[in-house]
Amino acid sequence: MYEDLYHLHLLRRRQLGRTISIQATQRTESMAPGDASSPLPPTSGDGRDKDAQSAVLHNAGADQPMPSPESEDEDLSMADAKMILEHEEEEIVTGSAKVNNDQISGTLGVEFGDIQSDGDEWHESIEASITFRLDGGAKMQRVGGFDLHIIDKEFGDPAYPKPWVAELLQSQAFHGDLAFVCSALRTLYDSDGAVIADFAEVADELETETVVYVSMIRLEPEWRGMGLGSAAMSVLHQMLPSHCSGDITMLLQPDMLTEPGNTEEMRMGIQESLMRFYTACGYTLWHQEDEELPCYLLMGRKIEAEGEDGDEDEAAEEDDSSVDSRIVGEMKIS
Repeated sequence: MYEDLYHLHLLRRRQLGRTISIQATQRTESMAPGDASSPLPPTSGDGRDKDAQSAVLHNAGADQPMPSPESEDEDLSMADAKMILEHEEEEIVTGSAKVNNDQISGTLGVEFGDIQSDGDEWHESIEASITFRLDGGAKMQRVGGFDLHIIDKEFGDPAYPKPWVAELLQSQAFHGDLAFVCSALRTLYDSDGAVIADFAEVADELETETVVYVSMIRLEPEWRGMGLGSAAMSVLHQMLPSHCSGDITMLLQPDMLTEPGNTEEMRMGIQESLMRFYTACGYTLWHQEDEELPCYLLMGRKIEAEGEDGDEDEAAEEDDSSVDSRIVGEMKIS
């Protein structure tokens, strides 16, 4: 039953349209070392740098002709849905941004590579690569990556609890790689999927169709401190609406880095640096378990669905620490 619903759900997403390309001008202000220029303490650079970025997003293969029903009947056959599913699986979601600051100049790319569902149609895990090509360079180099979990909150039969609720909020067992996702969701939602009263102030950010949990962003040490972390996050935020359904709740937990050898002071400093970095990327602190760091933290933000007019530009102007993204081109809808 869920498999059939999934085919039709993807078909509905295709009918709503997907963005082929977005041209944007971005201004990303890098903090001092250890702040917003990288999610980990930088290895080089000082002062405040400004990145002049131009982002272009596209879905490879999105300009290919799509199968469409010959009949005007809205109830398309399962064969049509499967054809669309096969086409969608062939698409590779990529994004790129021009980075130009006092320390580095070139093109940064993000690509959704390994996408796994493990048989759960409502959940995807994605390993995305971050690449960079210096101006004048011959090829892109892999400089880091993202690990993401995407939860489709809308998938399921309305007569039964949604799978994300049953599996992540009501189940007694955590699910391997989803353990941290479960912990984050159970902090914010009750067992029926409703926003807990303590988070009423951010209910609009939480009552969305999709949750994207960023379990890791990593940059190779030699590429840190040059604004690439903030550029990669900005590109990711613009890519996700073309891959996900509806509005998106972004979640992440700045790591406490409890590995052996890390002193309490080191862990506190690193977590403070991570908080500054994610704040500059538009995230706000939604939950802090203890009064003093290091401790369990949960940060989040909302990304609106494709085609919706938001107040992100105004918010960015009001908050100098946020990433400022202005759409200056036209959306082309397939």
